[in-house]
Amino acid sequence: MTEPNSPEYLQRLSTESRKWGDHLAREAAQEVIAWLDHPTINAHYGARTGIDGAPWRSGIVRRLGGPAERSMELGCGSGLLSQQLFMLGTTREVEGVDLSAERVAQAEARRAEVAAPGRFFVSDVNRVRLEAGRYDLIVSAHSFHHFLDLEDVMTEVLAGLTPRGLFVLEEYVGPTQFQWTVAQMEIVKGLLALVPERYRRLSWGALKTEEGRPAPEAVAAESPFESIRSAEIGPLFEHYFDIVHRGNLGGTIQHLLYNGILGNFKSDDPEAERLVRAIYEVEDVFIDSKILPSDFQLLVGRRP
Repeated sequence: MTEPNSPEYLQRLSTESRKWGDHLAREAAQEVIAWLDHPTINAHYGARTGIDGAPWRSGIVRRLGGPAERSMELGCGSGLLSQQLFMLGTTREVEGVDLSAERVAQAEARRAEVAAPGRFFVSDVNRVRLEAGRYDLIVSAHSFHHFLDLEDVMTEVLAGLTPRGLFVLEEYVGPTQFQWTVAQMEIVKGLLALVPERYRRLSWGALKTEEGRPAPEAVAAESPFESIRSAEIGPLFEHYFDIVHRGNLGGTIQHLLYNGILGNFKSDDPEAERLVRAIYEVEDVFIDSKILPSDFQLLVGRRP
């Protein structure tokens, strides 16, 4: 448990909040930077998020036995996921919490757009307290790896779920602070050697030949809680919840390979599209054959 009122923790919290508030401008500009920003890659990733033959956002209803009366999104950001869940009929009422006031304001605007009952509010998820038995569905997507007090958060999730409730994580669970494995880096290096130079050109003109491990201090300077305990998420999920579904979503190779060069792979370039498909097919083989773990997973659990 971290000390909630220590100056160091509060400073880290402020920096993290500011980073994700500022990130709204990049999202509005639809910049293609992270691997999932590429439409073809994102579509393939989405196809791997299925549960019971449908994308989990709608397919989870079957596991719930009907729509959730109320959902909670941890690290809700701008509220897009909750908005989707409401519009799909997966939940009848949405709630969410996020550290960034700017992002919560956007989430409230999204909720108003679709007239969804509920509320989004600003709070440190590490300190949030959930009302016992309030939620049929608790979700978090691409936010949970920024949470520090994982045990406390998971304990709150357990308390907040109804007897039929489900907890869904769509999440990065790979190496903490991006300290990539040797196997990952070697495979990425080998694949990059096969990619034509025009797709490997970095913004300053150099050719990308490999992806190394960033210094943990550099990761923390950019985002104090970035993947702060990501490698522990999977084991802790198994400890706290009965797993009813686990899906391997990829990213073990693609996340590294495209860093700094994704913008070169234009969707209207047929050769780039062929390369994109070849790379994710190679990754699929490594992951589905259990040669590599999947750095992004879909985890669905219920109370034991």
